[in-house]
Amino acid sequence: MKNNIFLICITIIAAFLRFNNLTLVPPSASLDEVSIGYNAYSILKTGADEYGTKFPILLRAYDDWRPALYVYLVIPFIKLFGLNVVSIRLPSIILSVLTIVATYFLIHELTRKNNTLINTNFLALLTSFLLAISPWHIYISRLGHEVNAGLSFVVFAILFFLKAINNTKKSLLLVLSSIFFALALYTYQSEKVFVPLIILVLCFVYRDNLLKIKKELLIPITLGIILIIPIIFATLSPQALIRFKGTSAFSEDSIVYKESAGKVLKYKNEGNIFGEIVNNRRLVPLKIFITNYFSHFNPKFLFSNSGNESFKAPNIGLLYIWEFPFLILGIVFLLKRTHIKVKLLLGFWLLIAFIAPSLTTGAPHAMRSFNVLPVPQILTALGIIAIINFIKENRLKSFINFFYFFMVVIVVLFSANFYKEYFYSFPKNQSSSFQYSLHNAIKFVLDNDKSYSRIIFSNKDGLYQSYMFYLFYSKYDPYLYQKQGGTKSGGFDEAHKFGKYEFRAIVWNRDKFLGNTLLIGNARDFSVQKEILKSFVNLDGKGAVEIVQN
Repeated sequence: MKNNIFLICITIIAAFLRFNNLTLVPPSASLDEVSIGYNAYSILKTGADEYGTKFPILLRAYDDWRPALYVYLVIPFIKLFGLNVVSIRLPSIILSVLTIVATYFLIHELTRKNNTLINTNFLALLTSFLLAISPWHIYISRLGHEVNAGLSFVVFAILFFLKAINNTKKSLLLVLSSIFFALALYTYQSEKVFVPLIILVLCFVYRDNLLKIKKELLIPITLGIILIIPIIFATLSPQALIRFKGTSAFSEDSIVYKESAGKVLKYKNEGNIFGEIVNNRRLVPLKIFITNYFSHFNPKFLFSNSGNESFKAPNIGLLYIWEFPFLILGIVFLLKRTHIKVKLLLGFWLLIAFIAPSLTTGAPHAMRSFNVLPVPQILTALGIIAIINFIKENRLKSFINFFYFFMVVIVVLFSANFYKEYFYSFPKNQSSSFQYSLHNAIKFVLDNDKSYSRIIFSNKDGLYQSYMFYLFYSKYDPYLYQKQGGTKSGGFDEAHKFGKYEFRAIVWNRDKFLGNTLLIGNARDFSVQKEILKSFVNLDGKGAVEIVQN
């Protein structure tokens, strides 16, 4: 009963940190959120996305061909609450809270054979609490983005798999696990690498258990294969493969290849055969992967924020700095005092989570490596338990209350600092990342567009992909949009035109002669000799979007 009360309290804390001030933090809809929202709205109204594609498996969007499941999760919320940023963020937030609850039960299933060394209830509650207050989890779960759904489905799938291993009624649980693994593949690109790997890990770690129930595996395996066939064919389509090549870390245009070629030539002239071998271009992909992979273990990436780093609150890392020593202790405790299957599952989970983001550009990447959660929280909780066990085993009872008091103070202080930085500093410091000034400029245009026969938006800098922001905020009729031709290409430099609206680069020396026209652009898009009708800035006072009328 007491554990249930604690779990309810943790769930309430998690929900508060994720639902609180949802319309203003993040400060406005992001580039991905407006795309997800408008395409969900379009499918709701017409059965087709912005390109006119009926019920897509992959969403073409900005020509990035992302798995489309999250778009379908958003549709019921748009139906209930309308096309707005809250509707887009709600599925992610609800799933994130459910993931915290699922993590509690996952720990119970994972540590059933460790009851003599670990207080399972305490470990489960502590891990769930750490995930509830995690800066990494909170930041990404408050975005209307598919990555959080991917993590949630993975956690649900692993939970049902472990429950199947530990219970007599295995068939239904295995079917549920299979369904959630399949759903994860339809959510986010990284899952296409992580899900097959974690399934292999589970099969390896629990191979003796699975061999005993071979007949019961037939239905979940068959169902899983049937469910993933469409996403496999979609992923192997020429368009999706083009996207994969565009984000690959192994492009031959990479500076690493050029540096390698230069070194080979240098060592060849010097007669250094070893240097030639080490820098051979055939080894460059391996070097890139290894560099990218280990960059995710860099403490600076995990525990600090040198500036406005992506997916981090100001001055806050992905993990709290106080977690670092407990994380290290937790790894030691895991290796020394847990069951072999717990070691293997958590160890492999940690190691394979960083493979997918290491194959792409931009490593280390907080969103693409999101699948590592909740392993850091589990390890941190194990580290805390290791200290408590040490105090008890050495009969240092006078220190136990001091340790509990110390932990409460540390957690409260760091959590309060995160709350301040995320809910107050973050909207101001990173409003440019969410194109806040464009968000307000579009509202002004919508109030005044009837007075003009032509409206031109820049699609550069602070107004990139302005066409999608306009479609989203104006709730532009999807039937009309598709009738007018819909989107031809979502490339970042593509021009768009529908009705009296144009979205392209502004050429002031030419466009200044257009009559009865409203132009919305960056300050540098216009000559200094122009009369500004209205100007909008981000919350930090920078990044002005200016509106000029001719």
